[in-house]
Amino acid sequence: MIRILCCFWVAITLFCSCSHNGRNYSFLLHPVDSFLTYALDSDVKMPLFIRTCTSSDGKEYLYFQNSYLPELLIYDVHNGSLVNKNVFEVEGSNAVKGGFLNGFMMSDCEHIYIAGLADCNLYETDTTGYIKKRMNYAVTSDGYKLVGCFKENGTFQFLNGKLYLTQSLNWQLGEEVMEKSSLLCCIDTLSGNTTSLPIAFPAIDEHLVRDAASSLASEYKCCFDGHRFVYSFAYMDDLLVVDPIACSVEYKQGKSQYVDNIQCPSYQGGDDQVMQRQICESPSYGNILYDSDNEIYYRIVYIPQEVEAGVEALTLLRSGRKQFSIQIFDKQLTMIGEHVFPPYTYNSRLCFVTKGKLYISTNHVMNPDYSDDVLSFQMFELVDKAGGIR
Repeated sequence: MIRILCCFWVAITLFCSCSHNGRNYSFLLHPVDSFLTYALDSDVKMPLFIRTCTSSDGKEYLYFQNSYLPELLIYDVHNGSLVNKNVFEVEGSNAVKGGFLNGFMMSDCEHIYIAGLADCNLYETDTTGYIKKRMNYAVTSDGYKLVGCFKENGTFQFLNGKLYLTQSLNWQLGEEVMEKSSLLCCIDTLSGNTTSLPIAFPAIDEHLVRDAASSLASEYKCCFDGHRFVYSFAYMDDLLVVDPIACSVEYKQGKSQYVDNIQCPSYQGGDDQVMQRQICESPSYGNILYDSDNEIYYRIVYIPQEVEAGVEALTLLRSGRKQFSIQIFDKQLTMIGEHVFPPYTYNSRLCFVTKGKLYISTNHVMNPDYSDDVLSFQMFELVDKAGGIR
């Protein structure tokens, strides 16, 4: 059924692209009847997010954590085979203490970096689960106390021999949390020295206090384009661009044409389900991906929606909400397109780029063909209205 629906959508997409996708931008995304699928064993949960990497021999891998378990599953991107299931110890001399959550990166099949939950240790491991090295990043060389890397906000990144780690708001700083919280820190993997970059969070909220709404207001995703980190904050229209070598910050206009006013939902305590529904229905920005082949950035936009009664908000949040658009930015981070996707069809949390093509998961819980047994992605081609498919 999903292939029939997708084929129908392919047929009408170009016909209705101008009216369906607002302004007459020069680029759009064209769905293709081509899928990548990955079989999931019965003991593997549908991932909440995925990552990819390319090894030194050019092989591409897709990998993710199995729910909250200390397990990483690694698949060959193109043939869908399970390459390895890494199970890590959480106690003992060869353990990632306390397990891990979100904070991990695989540079290749021999080097996996994991931030443990029990302390600010970064573990370098291989696919057998053997701990090669432990690096403590709790305190920088100038005495700044860092926070653990547990957020689903972006991968770790090597640059000039140093490993850069994303940071969240540092509540140890008290009233100066916004002014002094660092967005990035880096570890010299040879010496073990850790430094924080003098790059603060943007002024998201003047009256930030430590509660659920403040944590939500400071949420972001980021990508790395080989030189710069590009940040997509959930409740900020503009993109924030960081050059880690120059320690410079630049803002780029990124307002979606489908978002009138961006504002973090207020949280008065009490009913979490009410808050979850507010998040589902309020506009915000999501993940940002970089396509190095086309020198293009893709940014998820959660456009304002009314969620039907009876739809569980938390389940919907985990499945990429009801409906979204994707903004398209060129290498100067100028918006050149924005494409709206049909509701309850695609999981915007699960997408990646390979060989100049964007793949978005069809594993939306409201999709009638949803399955816990197969992780499925549909291909989307970048189309230049003037010059055809990229």
